[in-house]
Amino acid sequence: MATRIAVNDRNQLKSLPKILASILDVQLDLLELLETLSDEDLIAFADTQDDPNDSTDIKIYILVHFFVFAKIGSSSHLENALIRTEAWAALTSNTRESTNAYSLMRLLTNLKGREFWRSRWMELLNGARDSMELHGNTDIVEYLDNSFSLLKEARVLVPQDHEDAAHADALDGLCHEYKYRLTGNIADLDYAIEYLWKAAHYFSTGHPNRIAYLHFFLEKENFRGRLVRAENRAGLEKMMEVLNTLYQFLPPDRPARSNRLHELSICFKEYSDAIESIDSLHKAIDLATASVETASENDSKRPRYTHNLVCLLYDRYERLGSLIDLNKAIEIGEQSLIDISSRPKFQYARDYMMNTLSSCLASRYYEAKVLQDLDRAIELMEAYTPAEVAGKAAYLNNLGAMLQLRFDRNMDIKDVDKSIDLVKTAIELQEAPHLYRALSQGLYARATYYKDILGLSEAIEAGKKVIKTTSSSDIRLPIHIRELGIFYSRRYDLSDDMTDLDESIKLLTLSAETTPPGYMSYAHTLGDLAGVLRQRAKRNGSQEDLDRANSLLRQSISYQSYISPEKVILSIIHATRSEDDATAEERYNFLEKAVQVITQASPMSMQQSDQQYMMSQFAGVPSDAAAAALNAGKSAFHALSLLEHGRGVITDHLMKIRTNISELEENHPDLANQFVTLRNQLDSVDEKLVAAGRPSGAGALSFGDFAKAGSLQKQRIEAEKEFHNLCEKIRKLSGFENFLLPLTAEEMMGAADPDPIVVINVSHIRCDAFIVEKHQIRSIELPKFKSVHARFLGTLIREADNFKERPHSTELSLEWMWVCVARPVLDALGFTETPTDGDWPRVWWIPTGFLTRLPLHAAGYHFSFPRTNNTVMDRVMSSYSSSIKALIYGRRRGNVGATHQQSDKALIVSMPDTDGQASLPNVEKEVGVLNDLCQSLKLVSVVPRSTRDDILKAMRDCKVFHFAGHGLADASDPSKSGLLLKEGVRNLLSVTDLQRNQLQSNPPFLAYLSACSTGAAEAEELLDEGINLVSACQLAGFRHVIGTLWEVSDPHCVDVTKTLYETIRDEGMTDRAICKGLHKGVKKLRDRAAWRTVRSRMFPDDEFDSDDDDTAWEAFAGAGEDDSPATSRSGTDELETLFNGLSVEDGKLTERGVADMARNFKKIIRYSDHDDAPLDLYWVPYLHFGV
Repeated sequence: MATRIAVNDRNQLKSLPKILASILDVQLDLLELLETLSDEDLIAFADTQDDPNDSTDIKIYILVHFFVFAKIGSSSHLENALIRTEAWAALTSNTRESTNAYSLMRLLTNLKGREFWRSRWMELLNGARDSMELHGNTDIVEYLDNSFSLLKEARVLVPQDHEDAAHADALDGLCHEYKYRLTGNIADLDYAIEYLWKAAHYFSTGHPNRIAYLHFFLEKENFRGRLVRAENRAGLEKMMEVLNTLYQFLPPDRPARSNRLHELSICFKEYSDAIESIDSLHKAIDLATASVETASENDSKRPRYTHNLVCLLYDRYERLGSLIDLNKAIEIGEQSLIDISSRPKFQYARDYMMNTLSSCLASRYYEAKVLQDLDRAIELMEAYTPAEVAGKAAYLNNLGAMLQLRFDRNMDIKDVDKSIDLVKTAIELQEAPHLYRALSQGLYARATYYKDILGLSEAIEAGKKVIKTTSSSDIRLPIHIRELGIFYSRRYDLSDDMTDLDESIKLLTLSAETTPPGYMSYAHTLGDLAGVLRQRAKRNGSQEDLDRANSLLRQSISYQSYISPEKVILSIIHATRSEDDATAEERYNFLEKAVQVITQASPMSMQQSDQQYMMSQFAGVPSDAAAAALNAGKSAFHALSLLEHGRGVITDHLMKIRTNISELEENHPDLANQFVTLRNQLDSVDEKLVAAGRPSGAGALSFGDFAKAGSLQKQRIEAEKEFHNLCEKIRKLSGFENFLLPLTAEEMMGAADPDPIVVINVSHIRCDAFIVEKHQIRSIELPKFKSVHARFLGTLIREADNFKERPHSTELSLEWMWVCVARPVLDALGFTETPTDGDWPRVWWIPTGFLTRLPLHAAGYHFSFPRTNNTVMDRVMSSYSSSIKALIYGRRRGNVGATHQQSDKALIVSMPDTDGQASLPNVEKEVGVLNDLCQSLKLVSVVPRSTRDDILKAMRDCKVFHFAGHGLADASDPSKSGLLLKEGVRNLLSVTDLQRNQLQSNPPFLAYLSACSTGAAEAEELLDEGINLVSACQLAGFRHVIGTLWEVSDPHCVDVTKTLYETIRDEGMTDRAICKGLHKGVKKLRDRAAWRTVRSRMFPDDEFDSDDDDTAWEAFAGAGEDDSPATSRSGTDELETLFNGLSVEDGKLTERGVADMARNFKKIIRYSDHDDAPLDLYWVPYLHFGV
């Protein structure tokens, strides 16, 4: 226990150092040393003891300074001793030394004679602090006024250079921050910052008081807002000092440390926004990550820290376009929702996490076009009910944005109407730039849909308001400017007003100049600016604009890592639309880049519906690339390789996954097992993805199921990465160097042995035939054939059943294809005569674009007399493939199952009666033909129950599958096309069902789809993907498939079936027999139909006993041939005249409509002298796909 001492005289004062030494537990040797020093040396020695850091140093400091005071009466040294005694008291709080420390502090206070004013000062300071806190809780101004009054009185009692003055400064600064909230006077805020900064810097770096006062700059939003501004360089420097200091001296305990890291991350984000520093954003994310990792699982603030991390990752994605960040944000957000749902104390974070996660999912949909992401985003928004006004405004805005995305996908105008209404309601609740932006985008989308100039003007006005209400320092301002520029560009498209185009260029130029090059939006802006400069160059012929546009486009594409493959390709499509936009070499370079990234835009991890949507945006790009390559002087092989790489992407993914790996299994079984594991993951039924995201109960959203859907999607993405890595590993093995790589020239030529392959490339740039033979790959230009012709003819044949001239239009189409396409190709191959020895040559046809809708095998003059060989089927047999790679895939797959027992079953499914469809009375007769021939074909007839599951199961053990009934081609989604069973469209055997019914282990030989449109390509934007029932059977494992381009004649199906199976009976179940059998059957029907037409034209007044007079038509079929075209018809000449007048873009041709086409064809048909003659074309639509 320390002794209480009373100080009465000077002599007693001189004796106090020994007493202090005893209290402080300091050796007396030090006092003896001090007593030997002169006054001057004593003072100098005391000064060297400045700024002690530990308890021992503090005690020596107190003793030395008190000794100086006792010896020479220096009050400043007494003051120093007292200050350090207070520090000692604080340091020894709750220890045995604390009593001695406080006794000594009272002693020194008495000696100073200041006990009264010190107590009064503490009373005033505490009162000021209490009043300030009362004001903060109540907003009562009188409390704040009282704080200022008490602080004013306290300052009189304390020296300005004293520690107590620093505490008063800090409190004064905080009071002025409250005052600023009341007045909005920036001088109050500057005063607050000045005094709080001064208070903090009174103390040394790392001192607890300094840390505490600097922390206010982190905690108070007004301080951050004032300091963290691009134009306030001094403020930025202050804030960086705050951040570095607080990061250097983090609290040791876990909760406080997590919270401090969280606060630092927020401030680094604001700092990043102010100076557009990506490095600061990286730092913010690192700090937020550390905050989450440091927080305990039960920390009530953990969801807040997690939400901050999700927001920061999303922000970096928005700036840099990194899908890695976006995927990570979604993954963390999904897991956080599970945690939130499992802990009641976390429920406060549920709504804002749902809101943010929905935005992330919607953004990923915008980038990758995975529809499940958008569905899940909307599901979250529908389960989220905001309580406060600000939250409701954000909710309405987000939901509106997602509905607009769904409108862009489905083009349902109700979605965009609702989106606009929601955003308008949000604006009524809270006016903000981002809400006006959402409104402008909705108005723009609706106006674009309706091609409404007034609506675009409304969108422009809303866009102007966005810019007006956005701060000049906001990093999103350049994006808003860019969007307004796009609005003006679109209005120019409709108005043709150069003022709009000039304003668009002005705005986009400004956006490009103010957007940091590292940001994702920079590449987009360059592409947009290139587009409008091209428009102006086209309008005024400015070479300067055109050169600048090309330069900008090259720059935009060079930022490929910042923008999605989809946007790279769309930019290139826009850039290469017109021949005037680029040189041949530039166009080739652009389009080659597009083809290179086309598979990235539609990866194999996507669901097929999303792949179809993505690929629908790139229709024609591979054909344009091949055409551009030829124009640029590239080889035929190189051009053909581009075509092969860019077409049939969806099918190619499945072919790669299901490729024959028997050789790999034999030589490298471990790698083969890895391949099979990844194949199973990627080829799994993707209904799991859809089901996982559905509510687990009526109206309930299960966050566990919701996250599971995201997890399955992630697993597929990871599996795809592993798949590509495994393929790279396999290619390093001897003999596998080209494993699943694009075809080499040798592989292509090998596929053309013995029969040549002809790929007809249809592009708006030029049309060519690539001829692949066993010794060479070459191309011949087809100058008379244009892409617009293929579109015209294909559309007309399909839609012309509304007028009676359809047969005549089909006849002219066949003749036109002969003149422009088929004859030049056959002549180049040397197939100029009809074979006389029965050994018919075969050609593999691979059409592209709209030519896939037309029957190349039927091209020619069929209704002329004398007979001619000016038809394809009178010179060669025809087979089809969707691509050379598909042909090779089918042949390689043929080896699989060779060691297994081959099935001998003929699976026969007949559907004479189908709900909602006309009866087919000849179906039973058709399948009866096969039943009668089964024994001679060494087949066993199997008739399953007519349900989808039973048929699919039976396919796994059959050699032949014959379906006779109705088919359905779905133009909106070709994967939903199907064979109609008893229940009709309610239960069809779809393309998707067939694709998934993997039969590779025991591949069937033939699928005969005797139904309408089984080989049809109805979806215009997916023609090159070849998604139909025929290709689905090939992917499932069938070696050969016979299908139809459009509807077929019920009675004549019997004739074709009979001839085909009889040929197989006579020649064996061989690859060539399938092609030959179909050729014979179709040719026989053609001969009969041609005889009937020619007979009517030659003898219009004669009557014949039978249309099927076998003797007469066989004689006609064997009649001598004439090498000249039809003598009595000049329709093709008039058709050429019509085509030459169609100098319109494909899009405008579609708008013109089929009715206009029909009118033009009626004019052409009038040139025929025999337009009343019967034309039977039921033989045309049959086609063979095989190997």
